[in-house]
Parts: sequence; C-alpha cells; structure tokens
Amino acid sequence: MLSKYLKMLTGLGLALSLLAPVVVQAQNADLAGVHYPDSLKVEGTSLVLNGSGISYRAVAKIYTVALYVPKKATTADAILTMAGPKQLRFVMLQGMRIDEIGKLITTGVENNSTRTQFYGLIPAIRKMGEQFSRIKRMSPGDVFAIEWVPNRGTIFFVNNQPAGLPIQEPDFFNAILRTWLGKNPPSQGLKDALLDYQAPPVLNALD
Repeated sequence: MLSKYLKMLTGLGLALSLLAPVVVQAQNADLAGVHYPDSLKVEGTSLVLNGSGISYRAVAKIYTVALYVPKKATTADAILTMAGPKQLRFVMLQGMRIDEIGKLITTGVENNSTRTQFYGLIPAIRKMGEQFSRIKRMSPGDVFAIEWVPNRGTIFFVNNQPAGLPIQEPDFFNAILRTWLGKNPPSQGLKDALLDYQAPPVLNALD
C-alpha cells in the first residue's frame, strides 16, 4: 500500500532544500516583483492577506507564498481552527517539477502529524499525487494555489485552473497548512512571516 507513497519521497533532499534557508517579509503585498492583493474572494467569501514570504534555495529565490484567511490571526492555532475558506498562494520564481511540491507537502504532513494521522491521510496524499502527475512542471511566474472550501474539500489550482476534483478528506487541508504553520516547520522564519509575527521590541536595560 505504501509503495506509491515511498516513491513520492524519493529525492527528499531536493524537496527539503526548497524550504531552507528562508528570507521572509511579513504582511507585504510586494515580494520579489510579485504583487499579492490585500484581499481576494473564494467562493464568494472575502479573504484577507494574513502574511507572505519568500523561500530560498542557497541564494536563489524559489517562490513566494501568501496566506489568505477570513480574518487576520497571529497564531497557528487560530488559523487552523478558523471557519471558512482559506488559501495558500504561491508564485514560482524558479522552474520546478510539480512532484517536488508533492514531496515537500508529503514530508511536511508527516513531520507535523502523528503516525495514526499520517497513515489516515495516505489516500488523500495519493489523490494529490495523481492530480500532480498530469501537471509535470511549473515555470517561473506560474501561480500554484491550495484552497480549502467548506463542504467541498481541498482544491489545487495551477494558474487559476483546478488540477482535479476537490479532495474531500476533511483534515487534509489543515495537515497541508501545518507544513508551514505546524510545530515542526522547515523554517520558523517563514512560519512567522505567514502569521505576520513581529518580535517585541528589545527593552533598554538602562531605562
């Protein structure tokens, strides 16, 4: 049963390199020449830009990513438990194979799930892989979005076109979201950027 899943993890080192190290910029609609609007609509619901950042591989900018939610929040728990549609929106800055994104997500789901939770999500991961197999490669400037729509499921979009039917497993989107917002993110900096976290000012000990 796990042969397809194990195949997805082949070349894992390359997928992990896409996420480290990261230079980020929180709550900014303009990143590396990419403009993210302050808001967008999903299924008629207005979502706001919660935060955004840039992922690097070595010194090369790989992609930008933004998180859209019904209302702003600064904690992962608040985002994960928030009702309504949500969207992770990526703009590619370098060409990359879609299976690299699949491996990235699969690894993130595994790293932020219990063993029981992960094995329960394998059917959804398999459906994701089947959809990705028809896309092959992303080019610079391509837009890749992962969207959650209540009562429909998780939908993947490439350049605003759905990659396939919604994946209806109710826990799948949050499992994907924990790739970046979970307790074991590949980059704390990118997690902070998506949550628009701002470190408290350093107090002057002499005051």
